[in-house]
Amino acid sequence: MTDEGSWLRDKAAVIGFGHTAYGRRGQFAENGTMPLVVEAVMRACEDAGISPAEIDGYSSYSNDASDAGTLAQTFGAESLRFTAMGWGGGGGSMGGAYLYAAMAVATGQANIVAVVRGITQPPMARFGGMGRGDAPKYPEARTPAQTFAMQATRHMHRFGTTIDHFGEISVSTRDYATRNPDARFFGTPITMEDHHNSRLIADPIRLLDCCLENDGGCCVLITSAERARDLKQPPVLISGVAMGAPRRWGLGAFGGYNMSDDHYCSAGQSTIARDLYRHAGMGPDDVDVAMIYDHFTPLVLMGIEDFGFAPLGEGGPFVADGNLRPGGRLPTNTHGGNLSEAYLHGMTHVFEAVRQCRGTAVNQQPDVDTALVVCGSSPAPSGAMLFRKA
Repeated sequence: MTDEGSWLRDKAAVIGFGHTAYGRRGQFAENGTMPLVVEAVMRACEDAGISPAEIDGYSSYSNDASDAGTLAQTFGAESLRFTAMGWGGGGGSMGGAYLYAAMAVATGQANIVAVVRGITQPPMARFGGMGRGDAPKYPEARTPAQTFAMQATRHMHRFGTTIDHFGEISVSTRDYATRNPDARFFGTPITMEDHHNSRLIADPIRLLDCCLENDGGCCVLITSAERARDLKQPPVLISGVAMGAPRRWGLGAFGGYNMSDDHYCSAGQSTIARDLYRHAGMGPDDVDVAMIYDHFTPLVLMGIEDFGFAPLGEGGPFVADGNLRPGGRLPTNTHGGNLSEAYLHGMTHVFEAVRQCRGTAVNQQPDVDTALVVCGSSPAPSGAMLFRKA
């Protein structure tokens, strides 16, 4: 590994995180996202052992509705020194929000940056649909499930990937959630038969291949590695962050009709993986656990391939061998993920990466030094992060 792009390596650290209760879709919509984010920030500050007034920067993504100026005033900050918003929808641009925060504290633009995300979903405007009455107006529009189903079908055609491979991702992720009291499906296991019998959404994607829909607020606090050593929690260092997309990815599966076949059969993150490993001075062999954005199970399998844990086309056998489960090569989404814990655009994946590095996770894996977080795959830009125990 070269040192190219390594100037940010281990210069920033996570010092705390917090979240609200995970509500079902629309449960908290009446009051909007701001109260949720305020609660999450307060919980994160309690975790870190700091006052909310010490936060002098805010970063978010996916057009989050929370206003940084209002948050700074709410918490009585002496000054607001940094704000940032990552382009893109869903959880793909989450990596940008963390990259901006890490750069801000590493360069002295801010002392403590809160990465925040708040979600409430009106009953008629759900993430998994096409919006209010759009289907008759735009008959050519597709839901995310329909779009990713085409990629999944192509992967199956080229490489012999099977429904059982997708089912293993669903079942193993749910198994982790059954032991997580925060998870929507705490204490509710499923079998491969349950997966196969679940309602077909967009062939080959079934109901149990699809993520949840939730309301909630989330916050992660980031400061310089130097300052983090003097705070309440053991710091978790940000060893690398990367964002972007391959050539012609554009809107990814939503509009990437000119992509190569290899890219179409991927999560569109191979270039991100290359940059991330270079920035962090690591490779796939250094990763102990992974939190891979699981809006749909086929994209977890493709992410495994993009990040070098299995060659292109061999992600199916990799998951079938039990590698995502405890004791496997790559315990994955050990909190229950978007599929079975909560869907908050990837923030819960960061929480779990931090827990695993701290050694405090409910499903704690042995000897975790490094945790990978992979952001949503589409639309571009996407991203990824490597965290490690200090």
